[in-house]
Amino acid sequence: MELVYPTLRFDDQRDCFVVWLRWVAMESPPSPERPPAQGIRVELQLNRNTVLGPTIVYRRDLEQPVYLRAQRARAAEIIRAAARRGWLDLTLVIHGSIANAPYAAVYQVRDHEGEAIDTRPLAGTPLLQLQPSTPGDRWHVAGQASARFRLERVGEGRHHLTVIRGS
Repeated sequence: MELVYPTLRFDDQRDCFVVWLRWVAMESPPSPERPPAQGIRVELQLNRNTVLGPTIVYRRDLEQPVYLRAQRARAAEIIRAAARRGWLDLTLVIHGSIANAPYAAVYQVRDHEGEAIDTRPLAGTPLLQLQPSTPGDRWHVAGQASARFRLERVGEGRHHLTVIRGS
């Protein structure tokens, strides 16, 4: 028997990970002020190394979906190290947040030109998504989703300086 994983092709120079967040209100009637400080505390990890968060986004800032770009340099560093093994574990965590029904998803984006925090929609299917929910009268939510990918680096550029010595 052989385990087969989906392949993730990552270009260190062009690709990044984006975590998309939205709030799905399940309480009736809506109660954005009770309990206070409602929000989503989210974290993205690559091979158990944090590349985003844990960070809190409050409900008042989620009137429309928001996305957060993971740290590019840190993600590229982890990808380079993981490429030697040939696989990457991607983990999305919603920590014990005050949220009735938060939604978080991870996308891989190429040639991202947006801001580190933005509200532009992402059209497509996420690599991983997480939507824990609780009854409308309860507010403590947490969840975690993980996936393993076979990893291929594409478009590898030089990561060192060439020294030229004159005679």
